[in-house]
Amino acid sequence: MNVYISVDLEGIGGIVHWEQCSPGTKEYDDARALMTAEANAAIQGAFDGGATEVLVNDAHSSMRNLQPLELDSRVRLVRGSIKPQSMMEGMSESFDAAFLIGCHAGAGCNGVLSHTYDGMVTSARLNSLAGGEITINSALAGYYGVPVAMVTGDSAACREALGILGGVEAVAVKEPISRYSANCLNPAIVRERIRAAAMAAVSRASELEPFTLEPPIRFEVGFAHVGYADRVAFMPGSERLDPVTVVFESEDFITAYRGFLTMLVLAESVK
Repeated sequence: MNVYISVDLEGIGGIVHWEQCSPGTKEYDDARALMTAEANAAIQGAFDGGATEVLVNDAHSSMRNLQPLELDSRVRLVRGSIKPQSMMEGMSESFDAAFLIGCHAGAGCNGVLSHTYDGMVTSARLNSLAGGEITINSALAGYYGVPVAMVTGDSAACREALGILGGVEAVAVKEPISRYSANCLNPAIVRERIRAAAMAAVSRASELEPFTLEPPIRFEVGFAHVGYADRVAFMPGSERLDPVTVVFESEDFITAYRGFLTMLVLAESVK
């Protein structure tokens, strides 16, 4: 049983502000410790449930957040950027199940630190679905035939996951009060719930279906202002729907996904 784990930071228990997620701030080291501890809980549960191999991908911002010296020694760790598959780097047909740890709701949704990849994006759609990171990353796993078996994050992220993935194990580590506040569970309780859910997820993985989309695969992205869309619309194959919305479409999921990432890089260049 080969398990893939992608770990983001905004959906970790106790995280409620961007300062906690940014290197150089006084709370960042504590946030890294919380992130690593939740990753370890998922890893422990995966092995307890019968996993024989686990790959962990650091999926937040610079992708150098997890503390390697504190991470379970049984795993391989993918860290750093640039990565062709970004938050899902290392995903392949070799895995039997995927976990998404520390997730948050998508841009425009109610949830702690809700966004989709970057603050430049105000809305994203993947085919007919609201395209938050949970949806996009689950679809990438599905492209390789791998089901997402567990998702953790705030309750808004868990609702998003359950809405598209059905019987996924979902662990809500905090309840949003606003975008920058939450009612948070104690970290020890969070870790035990994640461990138990990971164990159950591995045991149920063979019952789960991968999340797949029928081609063509269409990424429709709304940007915060016209300047971002001006630059993104330079991309060959893109279509501008209105002053702030650009679409990229392909028959192949990975091509469409890389087109989406390229749109973000182009928008970032405006900054």
